[in-house]
Amino acid sequence: MPDERPDREQLIEEAKRNPEGVVDVLLALWDRCSLLEKRVAELERNSRNSSKPPSSDRSNLTKPPKPNPKSQRESSKKKPGGQPGHKGSTLELVGNPDYVIDCKIEPGTRCSKCGELLPQNGGEHSDCEPEVRQVFELPPIRLEITEYRAERIICPGCGTLNTGQFPEQVKGRAQYGPNLKATAIYLGSYQLIPFERLSELFRDLFACPLSQGTLANFVKSGGRQAAEAVEFIREQIKKSSLIHADETGCRVHGLRHWLHVASTSAYTCYMIHAKRGFEALQDFGILQGYQGNVIHDYYSSYYRYSECNHFQCNAHILRELTYLHEEMDQQWAKDMKGVLVEAKILRDRENRRDPDQRRIIGEQTRDRIQSRYAEIVLEGYTKNPEPEPIPGKRGKPARGKPLNLLIRLENQYEEIMGFFEYDDIPFDNNLAERDLRMMKTREKISGTFRSDQHPEAFCNLRSVISTLKKQGSSVIGGITAMLHRPAEMFEKA
Repeated sequence: MPDERPDREQLIEEAKRNPEGVVDVLLALWDRCSLLEKRVAELERNSRNSSKPPSSDRSNLTKPPKPNPKSQRESSKKKPGGQPGHKGSTLELVGNPDYVIDCKIEPGTRCSKCGELLPQNGGEHSDCEPEVRQVFELPPIRLEITEYRAERIICPGCGTLNTGQFPEQVKGRAQYGPNLKATAIYLGSYQLIPFERLSELFRDLFACPLSQGTLANFVKSGGRQAAEAVEFIREQIKKSSLIHADETGCRVHGLRHWLHVASTSAYTCYMIHAKRGFEALQDFGILQGYQGNVIHDYYSSYYRYSECNHFQCNAHILRELTYLHEEMDQQWAKDMKGVLVEAKILRDRENRRDPDQRRIIGEQTRDRIQSRYAEIVLEGYTKNPEPEPIPGKRGKPARGKPLNLLIRLENQYEEIMGFFEYDDIPFDNNLAERDLRMMKTREKISGTFRSDQHPEAFCNLRSVISTLKKQGSSVIGGITAMLHRPAEMFEKA
């Protein structure tokens, strides 16, 4: 066969002369097309239609054929803004203002209607209630500098110079106070303001020029003091009945690392590690011996902990089903999405009730959902049978994404439908994903970690701040307490 593209007449002539060669070429082209189709399908996968994280999306590629975002949420059909019956909120007057300024009527002022001269100080009508308006304003922000003076007395008996004791926290000749440090840590570690801009902020708002090195030292020393509080957080998470676990990529010195999180509704614990898998989870030290419930994505390293009960994040499964339906034309995947969403609605309806009024989902409803789930899996198998071995090739042929997901749906029903079978299992792993989302924001703002101490300090401080936020405690007050006595900070926040 010629190397260049032949025309129709050449192909007919070649088929007459060498039919075996033409068959070989057609089969080779067939295999090549199959590989290219799989490659195109893989490139079209993104965070909206599969379990891939948003950080892996490649926005610089050609737009996919279906540009509409594949959100799992259904439209509420409501107009944007406040809905009928919404109480709303506005700035209200307070009963104890810090300052009161009386706006007196000037002497000699005449009535605005009849021109009569008004009596001074209100006269016989001085008991009229004044009209009140209030202005909410920030006071001028400036540093307060407190000087401590230790008294010194010479003993009249022996002549020894005796000096009074400074407070425990006053150790340097000139130093920054805990509230200033706590504010810098909060703005840097929670609001994710880079050191350069944070230095400008302190100079512009507080007239307090802090160098980037000083701010970095605040984070490092605060991270060391937070380590004791993080141990308390880690122990509380290990005592909980449900743990959300997840991980996402980050960079340290420009190299790929992984930010791991284990969290509950009240506590959050982070760790940055060079590895993603089982070695990192072992160093994290939370799942060893844990016998409660863990919800996570379908990542094999979590399954090496056999003492706990595993449940899968259904947000990931919905994205995989969306991809199979919209990109691979698998109708059963759409039907399975409908079953999962219906089961979620049924469970959410019961969970919204008061605890005393909650009901167990009826056996008839439960049997209907379970039967429909099993029917869809069987339907999927008929569309995706086990692939036949390829003659001349060793090993089993690849099953493909539809069949692999079907096998998981069949074999791991309880892990996937745990939210429906048990009232204390969530539908998805969004709690952990929300706890991790800030790392992508930080990388966009500040980029990689550039020191060996900063990643651990960042994780410790972020663990403390996230825990304080979940518990509704004062963040600045909690960090200030941590800088004094880390072990007692949650009581003082």
